[in-house]
Amino acid sequence: MRYGFYLLLFLFSFQAEAKRSTEWALHIDTKLEARYFPQDYGEDTNNENFRLELQPNYKWTYLDSIRFYLKPDYVTDPGNKSESERNYFDFTEAYLRYKGDTISLQAGYALYSWGVTDGYNPIDIVNSKQYFDPLQSRKMGALSLSYSQSFETWDYDLIYIPQNKGAILPGENSRWLPREIFIPETPDNDIVLLLPETLRYRFGARENLNDALDNNIAARIQWRGFVDLGLYYYDGVASFPLVKPQVTGSVVQVSPKTVVSVDPDVFLKTQNYRLRQGAISMVRNQWDLLFKLAATYQQSIGDDSYLPGWMQETVLAMEKNFQFGSDGMLIAVLQKSFISSEKSNDSNLSTTEIFRDSWMLGGRLSWSEVWSASLLGLLETRHNSNYSEFGIGRRLGDAWNLNISARLISGDAQNPLGVYEKNDSYSLSLSRSF
Repeated sequence: MRYGFYLLLFLFSFQAEAKRSTEWALHIDTKLEARYFPQDYGEDTNNENFRLELQPNYKWTYLDSIRFYLKPDYVTDPGNKSESERNYFDFTEAYLRYKGDTISLQAGYALYSWGVTDGYNPIDIVNSKQYFDPLQSRKMGALSLSYSQSFETWDYDLIYIPQNKGAILPGENSRWLPREIFIPETPDNDIVLLLPETLRYRFGARENLNDALDNNIAARIQWRGFVDLGLYYYDGVASFPLVKPQVTGSVVQVSPKTVVSVDPDVFLKTQNYRLRQGAISMVRNQWDLLFKLAATYQQSIGDDSYLPGWMQETVLAMEKNFQFGSDGMLIAVLQKSFISSEKSNDSNLSTTEIFRDSWMLGGRLSWSEVWSASLLGLLETRHNSNYSEFGIGRRLGDAWNLNISARLISGDAQNPLGVYEKNDSYSLSLSRSF
């Protein structure tokens, strides 16, 4: 009986201590958006979308060292003619973390933001992405185990992903599947496809080359000094799969190239492939300017003739803050990207091609503590195509935000950015946090 009393006293003391040492919080972020596309594109695609986004997030901590975090992502667009895009769910972040003075161990679904550049970040490839809108892709959580350790001037991170997800592409009736042209047709580019006015896409089961999704690993070392330096390594699935159109049609010319008049029904065969990437990043604050560099080298793994082989990507950026009056702030960014590769890849489904030789200018202005405005301009110099985005936002009260934005695309339909020229859009969104 005496021992039972001591046990009850111990449990009571433990619970009292746990209550003093435990904190939790629950919030939900909501967003209702209406988007309008003034131009028709495709036989059965939307000219408008009405989406509701929900992001509940729950945080629980114990003794400041153990943390559980849950932030799933749910989007519903019931009127979308692309069935696969009507409802989207991803765990995004759902992990348990132990954090000591210098070490951190984490298991579960997580997002990793590596690299230093904005707009286009070739280092940030650990998480697979959802490409329902290729120009505004969305990261998906990776079920992973990670270990980090920090020292006085440097730190390192190790990530292991037993099974990655691979990219999710636009649905069969999405206006973000290019219907003007798709290339390459063959590795030697010796076949020209004449497309009909209307294309009907069908996806088959996706293949995985060289176990691309299995046992993905990543590592990062960062050093902080007169320049912030980062070294990165990744071995895993590529951000964007191979997409091989399989068509039927009639041969109308055989020389100097074979020309085929394509039937409307097109089957898209997709394949995940594996790559290895090494990268470096540098950040330096000088003359009241922030200079950034990101450079990568990657090599696709396997012997499929469609694989891209090696690729080098370099991004240079400059960032500066401007103060206006007592409460106005402008953050401006100028960025230049270069890409060279073993093969000339003109696939209009790959967003990487947009940045092969491009300039980007962006800025975000905030004032009066309730107003904000943003501007993004991209010039793709190889084909002289461009993309621009404008937005203005107003905070209403303590929790509501109203935003209006426009996206404009210009270029020839036979290049990676211009193929989306009919996807100019205007949107109105209202968001609130609870």
